[in-house]
Amino acid sequence: MAVTLILPLPAPLGVGRVVAVDEDAGAVRIRDLTTGVVYRVPGSVLPELGTLPWRGRVEACTVLATEEGTVTELALDAVPGGAVDLRGSAVALEGAEEAAAAAKAQAAIWGGTDRPPQEEAPRFW
Repeated sequence: MAVTLILPLPAPLGVGRVVAVDEDAGAVRIRDLTTGVVYRVPGSVLPELGTLPWRGRVEACTVLATEEGTVTELALDAVPGGAVDLRGSAVALEGAEEAAAAAKAQAAIWGGTDRPPQEEAPRFW
């Protein structure tokens, strides 16, 4: 579900960041889950957002300086209920686990752990 928010404040959020949108004391709270930065906007300023809370990924962010002040346009790929697709990180972790297992196998083969260390001959000075 694509959502576009027009915020009456400067809120530069990087593309790909995951944000949580919920309600807090009559205001809408947008929290960057990576940095922890929280933006609070009066609920009357924003359009109807549907059921809160939800999370989403930032698809585009534009900060505009107008005569009235600074405005931020956020394009979010929103997922109601707070679930965000994190399958990409799971696949990356699987690859990392396989690489670590292969490195351990190579270390066991080439590392000399199967032979006892040779004793050094005594030195005479």
